[in-house]
Amino acid sequence: MTGGEPRSSRTALWVLYGDTLTMAVGFYMLVPLLAYHYLQNIGLTVAVVGVLTAVRSAAQNGVMPISGWVADRIGYRRAIAGGVLIRASGFAVLGAVSSLPLLVLGSVLAGLGGALFHPASYAAYSALAVGRDSVRVYSTRELFSNVGFVLGPMIGGLLAGLDFQWVAFGSAGLFLVAFFLTVIGLPRVLLATDTKRARFGEALRDRSFRRYLVVVAALWMLVTQLYLVVPVRAADVLPGAIGVGVVYTAAAVFMVVTMLPLTGFMSRHLPAPRILALGSVSLGTGVAVMGLWDSVAGLVAGVLTFTLGQMLSQPVMNAVVSELADGRAVASYFGAMGLAQAVGGITGNLAGGALYTLAGTDSPWANVTWFVFLAAGLVIAAVFWFRGPRPGSSPPEP
Repeated sequence: MTGGEPRSSRTALWVLYGDTLTMAVGFYMLVPLLAYHYLQNIGLTVAVVGVLTAVRSAAQNGVMPISGWVADRIGYRRAIAGGVLIRASGFAVLGAVSSLPLLVLGSVLAGLGGALFHPASYAAYSALAVGRDSVRVYSTRELFSNVGFVLGPMIGGLLAGLDFQWVAFGSAGLFLVAFFLTVIGLPRVLLATDTKRARFGEALRDRSFRRYLVVVAALWMLVTQLYLVVPVRAADVLPGAIGVGVVYTAAAVFMVVTMLPLTGFMSRHLPAPRILALGSVSLGTGVAVMGLWDSVAGLVAGVLTFTLGQMLSQPVMNAVVSELADGRAVASYFGAMGLAQAVGGITGNLAGGALYTLAGTDSPWANVTWFVFLAAGLVIAAVFWFRGPRPGSSPPEP
């Protein structure tokens, strides 16, 4: 931050929370329905749907280190505003067209928009958290994101009953709302950066941060299992797709209700590496419980344990980045972490798919699958516990 009165800082923080909620509702009202729209309304094959999803993810996650550097150069306010405007155009294209080339274009625009505003938004939270409890700031951000996760699919489902275009245009409209919130509500002076000092690759020259990224990627391999293990286990114990939606919604509501008290208590009593260690254990244990306890009760208990791990790890993980980051390149640090999470997510999806396939066989090793995730959580926890990040211990290499 380069200045500004405390009241302006508080106002800007609440504008960012409003941005997060608006974008979360807009994202979750559309993206969960995209595959259905592609398959049922347009008639694409499953393979093509997978390619479109991969294109959007690659356009977002693959360029985050570059977009983070861009945000450091042009300022967080401009980067957020530009990013949400690009994503709004991408989502509008996805609702207006049916030809594959234009759907690819819409997917690329949606991904690039996310790549631009994502690290800038997290860096803006870091700037506005100065003088505050950064864990609480990021926990509140996750709370609003999960409110959007609850509301978005409900709104999207209602609009889909009219026409899918209403869903896509409604989502694009919410990102336009976020654009105006950003431009009008975020004071330029609070989110300006020293553009002459932001160097490309700043984050990756920081040895301590590079080590942290490796552990973050491993942790994210566990986080991504929620979107694999729940459908896998739910197919065995729940009646249809509605039950899966109920489980995800229950997890989001649980997070909304307990996030701030839990993270506040933990951050007052434990350092960040210990909290991340506990989060890793909870994530691995949650997957193991879902797999080994073959019942609705086991699924619910596992999801709640897993969600506990998410609550412990995600806001603290972001707070650690804001502390490790060089002040001239905060968005670059968050962009690099976004790439690490993408690598962890891809690896987690591939490894999870292979392990769940083994778990579904009659092999005597089938149940060992679930202990693999528990063991992974314990190993990651040990790294955080004994070799956790120490902000300021390793300056960037020249």
